[in-house]
Amino acid sequence: MMPVISICIPTYNRARLLSELLDSIIDQENVDDIEIVISDDASTEDKSSIENLYSSRFKNYKFISQKSNLGIDGNFLAVVAEATSPYIWLMGDDDRLEPGSIRRLLDAIELWPDAVGFTLGVIDYDVTMRTPVGIRATPPTQLITGSKAVFSTIADLLGFMSALVVKRDLWNQEINDPKIVSIKNYYVQVIILGRIIGENGQWGVIQPPCVGFRTGNDQLQARYGWLERLKIDAQAYGEIEDILFADSPETRAIMRRRIFNTHIMARIINAKTTTEPTNGIMPAILFLTRRYGTIPTYWTIALPLLLAPKWLIRFARRFYKTYFKSSGKNRASLSQGAGSR
Repeated sequence: MMPVISICIPTYNRARLLSELLDSIIDQENVDDIEIVISDDASTEDKSSIENLYSSRFKNYKFISQKSNLGIDGNFLAVVAEATSPYIWLMGDDDRLEPGSIRRLLDAIELWPDAVGFTLGVIDYDVTMRTPVGIRATPPTQLITGSKAVFSTIADLLGFMSALVVKRDLWNQEINDPKIVSIKNYYVQVIILGRIIGENGQWGVIQPPCVGFRTGNDQLQARYGWLERLKIDAQAYGEIEDILFADSPETRAIMRRRIFNTHIMARIINAKTTTEPTNGIMPAILFLTRRYGTIPTYWTIALPLLLAPKWLIRFARRFYKTYFKSSGKNRASLSQGAGSR
């Protein structure tokens, strides 16, 4: 019987973390209903344990070793090209599946067979993946129709690769466009999804957490630093707005606010709460003022955060996490407790 879902994992020099992900998949029910596809982007570390050990543990398993480094976007497209199932589940190599997630997805596919794809609920963990530190604000389980409604509601969630599932045949139709292959902004999947949904496509939202995200392990930030990482998000989503919604200023404005209030604010808070030195505050202020100066929360929240001393922001964040039930950490803990009952 052909597997229903291909879990597509682009990877580079993360064999240990990748093994944690694969172990979390093995622990799922319905594991025979999935295909595992891994594309290693010419890693310099030994990956023989992943390539050989796990091939005997999955019924449907494919490991591709790229001869030369394709880059993040190139390897992303390459791994999907090797999938064979009706649905592809895009997966970061350092994340993991939460218990019961494959069953939840299969149930949603059966309930909504006409949906072109799905966004899945996410729990954020610390870098060890032992302690929950937050939970993504995901709308209730539902169908949303049309790309304008989808991006106005969950644009910030579409950038997280590991929480995206889409019909493979529709994906393949879009990547035949040379304009798509030429995009190198680290968020090519978001543009593809927007085009797949189009004016009338139905997109499913599955609120219960299906994916665990490892915070503090961002390859791009490690490579470029926090300021350039912030610019990557801002500029990439600006390009997405221009490509998908050139004819809809209202959708672009809503999407820009959502991205600012989630991705950009998260970059700012992380920069101001880390114990490591944070350089480039004034260049960040100049960049953000030009790009987001029309958004009120930039002036009322983001700018004061950027100017405040780091010790004060760290104290306020610890206080909030400890004493407020609405904090992401406490909501994540409650979600885990409810899921275990």
